[in-house]
Amino acid sequence: MSIRYFDSDKVASAFGNYSHAAVVPSGATTVHLAGQVGVRPDGSIPSDAGEQTRVIFQNMQVILDDLGFAFSDIVKMNYFVVDAEDLPAIRAMRDTLIAAPYPAASLVLVKALGRREWRLEVECMAARVEQA
Repeated sequence: MSIRYFDSDKVASAFGNYSHAAVVPSGATTVHLAGQVGVRPDGSIPSDAGEQTRVIFQNMQVILDDLGFAFSDIVKMNYFVVDAEDLPAIRAMRDTLIAAPYPAASLVLVKALGRREWRLEVECMAARVEQA
């Protein structure tokens, strides 16, 4: 079995590059990444939301690589964004880094994150079906 991405024609179309659902079969190996923020390995934090998005995705890629997963194994993403005005920059960067089939996704506007400099936080779940 493989992971199946699903869009229903019985509900509104996705409002961006994401799927309505991802069906992960029994026996798949999964990993849940903690929320990642736009902090570079040297501790610096870009002020721009688009660049923070790039750093977040780079950090996620490193963690997934360390675990033997690929970015294409992501099945669900949750975005927590402080300012709705940052959404175009976040989406533009995301769209350069994520390809179809798109993972399921949620986006929540929040009042604040753990540090004032953080514009967004992204967490994800990845899954992989081992081939026999």
